[in-house]
Parts: sequence; structure tokens; C-alpha cells
Amino acid sequence: MKKRLKTLLLAGIFASLTMLQPTYGADFMSEAVKQVIRIDENGFAHSDTPQPNTGTENISGEQTDVNALPPAEQPPQEQPADTNALPPVQEQSPQEQPADTNALPPVQEQPPQEQPADTNALPPVQEQPPQEQPADTNALPPVQEQPPQEQPADTNALPPVQEQPPQEQPADTNALPPVQEQPPQEQPAQQAQNLPAGIRALDPSKPMIALTYDDGPYAPVGNRIMDVMNQYGGKCTFFMVGNRVPSYSTEVQRMAREGFEVANHTQDHPNLKKLGASQIHAQVNACNDIIQSVSGVRPTLMRLPGGNKNNTVLSSTGMPMIMWNIDTNDWKTKNAQSTVNAVLGKVKDGDIILMHELYSSTAAATETLVPALTAQGFQLVTVSELAYYRGISLNAGQLYYSIR
Repeated sequence: MKKRLKTLLLAGIFASLTMLQPTYGADFMSEAVKQVIRIDENGFAHSDTPQPNTGTENISGEQTDVNALPPAEQPPQEQPADTNALPPVQEQSPQEQPADTNALPPVQEQPPQEQPADTNALPPVQEQPPQEQPADTNALPPVQEQPPQEQPADTNALPPVQEQPPQEQPADTNALPPVQEQPPQEQPAQQAQNLPAGIRALDPSKPMIALTYDDGPYAPVGNRIMDVMNQYGGKCTFFMVGNRVPSYSTEVQRMAREGFEVANHTQDHPNLKKLGASQIHAQVNACNDIIQSVSGVRPTLMRLPGGNKNNTVLSSTGMPMIMWNIDTNDWKTKNAQSTVNAVLGKVKDGDIILMHELYSSTAAATETLVPALTAQGFQLVTVSELAYYRGISLNAGQLYYSIR
């Protein structure tokens, strides 16, 4: 038994040395075999180096085993250390590499397994909102049902609101009578609609006078006259020279629009006594045409330039000829106060006052006269209004100095 063990041990050593041969070479193997192994007929292993004498000549199993073990133990100590260290290191590295290589794919396969898991987990999340939506949808109908409950409440509340308007309507109805009372105040205006063109609704019982202005238009003066007249509710008559009208068309349009009377003072302001009948007729018609084309109103009255007249003139104008009974001489004095003094204290109901539109002193005088005459109770009217309310018919070819 011991021999077999020794033989196996030696065989193992030899095998180990054989395995080391590729690493350390044939020389190492040859030297190791020579120095270490020798097998005799009895299967004992001997070292080339003589063993020390143990003091006995007898060969015994124990002594022989004891002497044989030291050489046998040395190779195993070196062999297992070298054998276990070298071969496993070389073999383990290749084995570990495949192991690592094999291990990686599972690692790569696991994320895909997790991703599907996440993907599979999402649909349930998407399915849950639909479950919540029905819940919300089911919750909404109650909300919709509540408004109907509130609507009846509102409907019940509305009748009181509807009942209040009836209470306000009587108030409005009570307020309406004053509104109905106002139309009677407007009735004079309605009566005015039945009046001739250019005639306002006035009080015939109060005194009336007609302020007239020749030789215009001239906007710097005429607009001042119209401003103060409008401020005090008065109107006047403008006798205009036809060839001046286009230059002051805006002023002439204002005259007609605001109820002032536009009238004829010939086309070129000539001395009509020096003209024949056809020439007089042409002067009058040309002026009427240009005023109508600018203002939309055709004059019905005219004034003779300078008051110059003869039978030919009187028979050729074809229009009522308006003169004057108070001459302010404003064209001569060009002084506002002198113009005022020529009127105040001297004027009376039905008078026609002559002034000229060309002078700023006349505008200033008018701005004093209008409030003063109004304060004295005079109604400032156009010539046509004065004739209408005094019942005087104005006829072509006739001269009118005042209208009473």
C-alpha cells in the first residue's frame, strides 16, 4: 500500500514536472528528473544525494518511509504551489473572460426586459385616466343638474325683478307727461314748418327791426356779425356784390345754413342810372345766379348800389328794392361808437338800418348794438321776416324804406 502511494506520488510529481516543461523548458525537465526521480525494483524513490544514516541497517517500513518522505514532500510543496498558481492563472483567465463575456449579454438582456416592463406598465397608466374621466363625466351631470335647481331659484327671483320694472314704469309714465308737455313747446316749431322759407317763428306783438349790411361778403367782418347775432337769437340781411361771393363762399354758405338772409346788391356794384335796361337786368341776374350756385338759395330781395335810381332802374330790376330809413354812415366815419350812436335812441319798430360789411368798426358796433337792442326788447329780424309779420307784401319794382 505504501509503495503504491509512493509510486502515485512520484507519478504525480512527474506529471507536474511534465506540465511545467512547456513553461521552463526541456533542460529544466531533464535536470529535475536526474536529480529527483529514480525508481528501483522495489518501487522506492531515491535521491541522487546519499541519505544520512539513521543508525539502523534493517530496512523497515517506518524508517524507509521516514527517510523517503523528505524528498517526496519537497516536490509536492513546490509543485502544488507552482502548479496551482500557474495553470489556474492561465486557465482561469480564459475561463473568466468567457464568463465575463457570457455575463454581459444577460446584463444587456435585462434592460430590454425592464423596458418592456415599463412599457407594459404605461398602458395601465393611460387606462386609468379614462377611468378617471368617466368618473369626472359622471360627476359633471350632477353639476349640470344643480344649475337647473338654481335656475328655478333664479326664475323665482326674476319675477320680483319683473315686478320692479312695473313700479319703475309708472315712474317713467309719470315722467313722460312732462315729455308730452314739451311737444306743445315744439308746436311753434311745427308751425314754423308751415312758414315760408327763411321765416322763423317770432312774436308779432314785440317790436322788430332789421339790421342790413351792404357790399359784402367779407368774412373777417361778416363772421363776427353772425356770431353775435346767434348769441342773442337775432338774424340780419346781407346785400352782397356778386363778384365777391366766390372769394368768400364758406361765409356765404354759413349765412344760408344758419338762417341769415342772402340778398342781391348787383354783380359789380355799378351806378345803375348809367346803365340801360338790359344791362341792369344782367347785373341783377348774374348776382342772383352766383349766390344761388354757392349757397343754394336764390335771393328774393335786392338793394340799389348807392340807392341810385330812375324809372329805367325801377322798371328793370324785376325785384323788390329795399332801401333804409336809418343811415349810420359807418362807411364815412368808420367809427364804431358813431355807428352805435346813430342807432340807439333813434330806432323804432319796423325800421331798416343801413350798415356795411367791409369795416371792422362796423363789426365792433354790431357787437355793441345787438345786446343793447335785445335788452330794449327789439327782435332782430331779416327784412323778409319783418315784412311777413307786419303783413306787408314785397313786390317787384317797388321801393321799401321801412316796414310797419
